[in-house]
This record gives sequence, structure tokens and C-alpha cells, in this order.
Amino acid sequence: MTAFSHELLDDPQALVAADRGGLLRALAGAGAQVRRSVETAAEFGLDRLRDSPTPRAVLVAADAAAPYLSNLLAALASANAPVIDWRDPTLPRWVGPADALLAVSADGRHPRLAELVAQADRRGMVIAVAAPVRSPVAAAAGRHPVADVSHLDPIPPRALWWALATPALQALDALGLAPTAELLDQVADSLDQVAETDRPDSSAYTGPAKLLAAELAESVPVIAGIGQTATVAARRFAGAVQLIGGSTAMAAALPDDVARIGSLLEFAATEADFFADRVSEPAIRPRLVLIGDDDRFGEPQQSPWDGLGDDAGRRAASALAGLAASRSIGSSRILVPDAPPLVRFAAASATGDFAATYLALARGIDPCAPRLGELPH
Repeated sequence: MTAFSHELLDDPQALVAADRGGLLRALAGAGAQVRRSVETAAEFGLDRLRDSPTPRAVLVAADAAAPYLSNLLAALASANAPVIDWRDPTLPRWVGPADALLAVSADGRHPRLAELVAQADRRGMVIAVAAPVRSPVAAAAGRHPVADVSHLDPIPPRALWWALATPALQALDALGLAPTAELLDQVADSLDQVAETDRPDSSAYTGPAKLLAAELAESVPVIAGIGQTATVAARRFAGAVQLIGGSTAMAAALPDDVARIGSLLEFAATEADFFADRVSEPAIRPRLVLIGDDDRFGEPQQSPWDGLGDDAGRRAASALAGLAASRSIGSSRILVPDAPPLVRFAAASATGDFAATYLALARGIDPCAPRLGELPH
């Protein structure tokens, strides 16, 4: 594993210099991205979606700049209609005018997405697209609502998630599937708060993202979310640790995955090589990361929000935290505000983005450099 420089985290100037692609600055603009989408909602053409009947099903097609977007939309809207992550180059045979397609693309050049949008148009589906207005994906949408994201071109692709997600959340609201539009100002405020807390000149010993990066530096993070939206945040965080930080990570859903994660923690200590040199070959152990909003995971909470506060999930988290302590395995928590699930998701996932970036920088990894398979379309 690449050596981790704790000193770099406490040197703001060195951090900024190491971040050659400007990912930290770009991540700090997530709240502004949300506000821009809110301010330009009229240009998106959402009124045309409000005139449509509630869709029977929603297919979501997104490029690599918006990972797990379909999972978030499903967590928010599945009570009213199934939301399906669609990655095939052709639409399923059963979709038609009663269904909707949401497509998002940072550059609008993805041939699969353009073809899906064109097929959806021919079948008379309800369509909403976020893509540069002169791109093939936007052109395929034709008369349907298109959120123009041409202004995103100079921004690192790994900082575009909220710019692409916000139009999809607005479309979800306009279709009557989830009341997300009224929460977007709170989402932007939450993203701004995380950016302020985790800015480069924050303390390496008290800043949540820097502290989390240091805690994950010599471990395999096991990131567990309590409830549906928290699980999506856990998956986004694990994906960022893998892609940006260059480290192994896994995500889990609580309470469903408590037995699987419990088994991993219980037997982790026995898997170390007995003959390994503890100085030159330190054991890499798991570290439990819980996404929740207070330390009393075992106590039932009376809350109007079900995204991170269900009692079964809290009991599972409490049991895992106790098991980790009994096996001398470290644990961390990502705290989120007392707010609706979408706002709490924003806080948790933004903290994960910053932590993964600090992890990469302190390991000497360029967080913006293209990885294998990230080729232009």
C-alpha cells in the first residue's frame, strides 16, 4: 500500500499544490451547482413533465460521472413507481408511452445514452435529459426537456455528481414521484456546510474528512449505511475510495447485511499471516464506518425521516460497533444533520468525496487522473 503522508494533510498550501486538477475546489462548488439548476429550472422545461401522467416505471441511464444516481432515485421514489438502472444499449420490450426515461451525461457524447434516448422518443416515452445542449444525447431528446450542462466542461468529471443529479431530482418531482424540488435549497446549504468544514485549511485532527482519510489510510473500510438513502451514500463513498483514493473498500446496508459484516469483523483477526513480519508487513485490517446522525445507535429514535433512523438499522449498527471494539477493530462515524433523507444523503456523500480526495492526495495519488477504462467517447 502506498505510504500515507499525515504531514501533508496539515499543510493547506502543499495540499492545494498537490491537487493539480483542482478537485477539492470543484467539490466545494457542489452547492453552487445545485443552486444553478434550481435557478434555471424554467429553461429545463419541467412544466411539460408536470402535464404528464405518473409513469408506470422510470428507467435511469447515466454515464460514469453520476454513479449510483439511479439507486438514490429509487430510494426516494420507489413507493410510487419502480425506478430501474438501465445499462443495456437497447430498451426493454415492455416500455412505452406509460413509462419514463431519465438520462444524464456530462459530455453528452456517450453513444449508448444517445441511442437509448432516441429509442425512447420513438416509443413515445416521457423523457428528461441532462446533457450539453449541442451534444448527441441532447439532440436525440428532440422536443423533450433538456437541462443544458455545457457550463460544466472545465470542471473535473469527479466533481459533477450534483450538477447531473439535480435535474434528475427535479424531473422526479415534476413527475409526481417524490417531493424533491422543495428540498434542493437545503441540499445546497448542506453541501456548502460540508465544504466549509472540510476545506484544505481545516485541521487534520478535527476536520471530519481529513480525520476520516487518516483513519482509512491503513485499513480496508467497511462502510455501512443505516436505511436506503444512507446505503446509497455508503456505496458512493466506497466507490470514491476505490476510484479516487486507490484503496480497497466495501459498502453494506443495515440491517440487511449485519450478519455478513459481523462475520467479516469477527474473523478478521484470525486471517492475519502468523509468520508475517509485524514491522515490515503490518496487517491490513478492516475499519467499520457507520453513516448515522448520533452516537446512540442502540436507542430507538422518534423521527419523521426513515432514511437513516430506523430502529432495526440502529440496533444492527450498535451490534457491529460493539463487535469491532471487542476485536480491537477501529470504527468511525459520518455524522449527518437532522433533516429529510435527501439532505442527509448530501451531507454524508459530500463528506465521503472529500475524505477520498484527501486520502488520494496524502498517498501521492492524483485524484483527477484518468483511470483504466476512463476513455473519451
